[in-house]
Amino acid sequence: MIEKIIVNENIALAKAEGIVNAANGFGYMGGERCINEQHKGVAESLQYASHGEIEKLSREECKNHGLFGYPKGSVFITNAPLLDALCIIHAVTMKTPGSKASFRTIKKLVPEIIKVAEYLHFKTVAVPLLGTGTGGLPHKLVYDYLTDCLADSQVKFWVYTNHYDRTYDKIIKGT
Repeated sequence: MIEKIIVNENIALAKAEGIVNAANGFGYMGGERCINEQHKGVAESLQYASHGEIEKLSREECKNHGLFGYPKGSVFITNAPLLDALCIIHAVTMKTPGSKASFRTIKKLVPEIIKVAEYLHFKTVAVPLLGTGTGGLPHKLVYDYLTDCLADSQVKFWVYTNHYDRTYDKIIKGT
């Protein structure tokens, strides 16, 4: 279920048991530039908050998975050093860093995220609007899909967004 919608806050600071990262299949999360200064984006925020530790774990996991990393639509888990979360659930929304996401991939990922969260017996998971940043998907489309899919889960999902208008109770376009 969606327990709450959190607007204009840094997902890396969530006190949820799990945090979902909109990942690429090679585990890159912004590199060195995101260790010393805060950048916009889920992966970049996690990179900054963990002083680069999550990206190290993510890249190592992808490398261990094989030469080509993880395919779009797959999920993998790493620890969450220096964060209040127990782990990061990396949802591979795009194969390579900076590429576009597809809604078909998001439709594949959300049930996988739910399975992982339920398998780990998490009570709370922070999830962004996957694929709506760098991936370029429409915010309302992803928000509506999350709302539909997460409704039946026993896990309490906290949806993080920078595109929510409480007045109209809908996601709006913009930055």
